[in-house]
This record gives sequence, C-alpha cells and structure tokens, in this order.
Amino acid sequence: MSKLTNLVKEVIKNNQYLTIASSDSSGKAWVSVVAYVYDDDYNFYYVSIPDSQHQQDIEHNSNIAFTIFDSHQSWGKGIGIQVEASVEEVGIKDIPRVTKMYFLRKYPYGDVIGKFGKGLRNLLKGKVYRFYKAVPTRFWYPDLDAEVDARVEVKL
Repeated sequence: MSKLTNLVKEVIKNNQYLTIASSDSSGKAWVSVVAYVYDDDYNFYYVSIPDSQHQQDIEHNSNIAFTIFDSHQSWGKGIGIQVEASVEEVGIKDIPRVTKMYFLRKYPYGDVIGKFGKGLRNLLKGKVYRFYKAVPTRFWYPDLDAEVDARVEVKL
C-alpha cells in the first residue's frame, strides 16, 4: 500500500464530518456538513432530511464532491482529502447494517449517544431523516512533493 493511500485512510478514520458540495438544476452551488461512517470499501454513509437543500440538489444530480479535513490543523499545515462521488438513498434491506455502523462508530469527537442519539433513532424510525450512501469514484490528496499547491489522485 502506498504512503498516500495510508494517509488518505488516516484522514478518513480520524475525522467525523464531511462537507458535501452539490448544485441545483440552475447550477447554483450549495455546501453541507454531515457526520459520516464508512464501510470496508470506503463508501460513506450519512443521515439527512430528504427536503434539505443538498438532498434536493442530489435528487436532480446525484454527482457530488466532498472533502474531509481536520479544521484544527495549523495554518499552512492543512491536509485533507477531496472526493468525487455519487449519492443514493440506502435501500431498506441495508438500513439495519448502516444503522448499526452509524451508531457503533467510535467518532473522534464523541459518540452518537444519550438524548441526541435517542432522538436521532426516533427520527430515523419516523422517516424524518434517512440514510444516504456516497459512492466515491475518485480520491484526491495534496501532492507532498509539489512546490506549489497541487493534488494527486489516490486509489483505495
């Protein structure tokens, strides 16, 4: 496994939010931050309201981009990943598996427990919130050897 592949996997493991970039039918851009969980194939799952702006955009165009980074990094030292992906709603047969992954993940900044977790479970049961799956097509990481800001594609 390459050094960059390991670095991308570390960024994914050590963070809990991804920022989705979507666009509506007129091309107007929108960004949203969501907590994520991921599977062994590096598909990403998140919870959202179907009527949210980003999910309405995704209904029109399922292709998105997202980034994962640690906002606590020092100035000039910031690294993160950029990802191209497509999004689909999680199918009914996969909901139990994704729910278990989502609620059992050891999130770096706190687990989904207590009143918040209980409330979220109720909203998922009531279908107010739904699970979505982002399937990556390309991963990008900063080129560590470049003299200027550049990125390279990384295969996972």
